[in-house]
Amino acid sequence: MTDLALSPFGNDITATQVAELLAAEKGWQNKYRQLILLGKKLPDLTEEFKIADNQVHGCESQAWVIYTKGADERLWFGLDSDARIVKGLMAALLAAVNGKTRNEIAELNIDSYFAELGFMQQLSPSRGNGLQAVIATIKAA
Repeated sequence: MTDLALSPFGNDITATQVAELLAAEKGWQNKYRQLILLGKKLPDLTEEFKIADNQVHGCESQAWVIYTKGADERLWFGLDSDARIVKGLMAALLAAVNGKTRNEIAELNIDSYFAELGFMQQLSPSRGNGLQAVIATIKAA
C-alpha cells in the first residue's frame, strides 16, 4: 500500500481551516465551489485501489476509502469519488480525521463538524446517506 502519510492533502489543512475557509464564502454556490476546489486538491486514488473491497457501500456515486496505520497508531486515509461534490465532502472529512488514532476518530463528532460547516442541511438525502456511509467506513477502519 502507498505511504498515505506523505499525501499532500490532509497533513497541511485542518478541520478548523476548512471551517474558516467555508465560513468566509457568501452564499451556497460559493461554498459549494470552494468545497469542489478542496476536492480537486485531494489526490486521486490509482486504479489498483479502486476495487470492490475499498468501495463505500450506501453511496450513490462511486467512492473509495483506503487507509494505512503508522507505527504510532495514527491512521492515514486515501479517499476518492467520481462525483465532484462528494470528493469535496471527502476532502473536508479527511482534514478532520487524517493522522488521528482510532480513539481520536471515535471521539470526533463528525456529524457536528459537518453541521457546523452547514452542509448537512443542504445535502440531498441520498448524498447525506452516502456521506454517512463514508464516515461509517472510516470509523470502522
